[in-house]
Amino acid sequence: MEISKRILALVLTLTMVFALCACTSDDDVKGKTEPMATQTAAPEKELELGSVSGGKYENTYFGFGCELDDQWTYASEEELLSMVHATADLVDDENFKDELLNADMFYDMMAYFYDGATNINVIVQNIGAAYGALLDEDAIAEQTVKAIPEQLAAASMDVQSCEQVVVEFAGADHAGILIHSTINGSDMYQLQALVKVGKYVAVVTMSSPLEENIDAMLGFFYAV
Repeated sequence: MEISKRILALVLTLTMVFALCACTSDDDVKGKTEPMATQTAAPEKELELGSVSGGKYENTYFGFGCELDDQWTYASEEELLSMVHATADLVDDENFKDELLNADMFYDMMAYFYDGATNINVIVQNIGAAYGALLDEDAIAEQTVKAIPEQLAAASMDVQSCEQVVVEFAGADHAGILIHSTINGSDMYQLQALVKVGKYVAVVTMSSPLEENIDAMLGFFYAV
């Protein structure tokens, strides 16, 4: 089946929106600290992106992986780059488009199901040392939820609902965002799991036109 690049690009927009929302203003983070934040910080662990071998993707830096069967296809680096530009081309707001193309993000993995619309992707965002010390996963999710409806509207996606949730992901609880949106009148359900390590946040997005598929995709992930 031919993959619908428009649907995949619009879904990728949702993930990219997170990267823009995560960089909140100084007022948003003023007074917010994590436990032990006043102590001398440990040396930052050097970021390592994940790798794909056979049907498995693993990212040891963030401590999770997933295993997919032959009904799934992992996108190549070239395909990921192409999707980024396709996503930007769908955005009407020129400032938002520039931010998408220039954001400090790493496109670590994308896999799509044979139906062409159900997919999983991982984007790693550098939120900076200051925000990394001040914001935990819950605070990042809170700020993102506030901004998602307006940002997705710029990419022709109508948000029906958007809420912050707790996600049991790869054997641990993480902050998450559950979104129901429509694309050209068709339903799309997305669950984002946020995994923060130091100044980096991995945004794992599971998307499908069928809401029941989200729990199944969560089950593909395991701790490493």
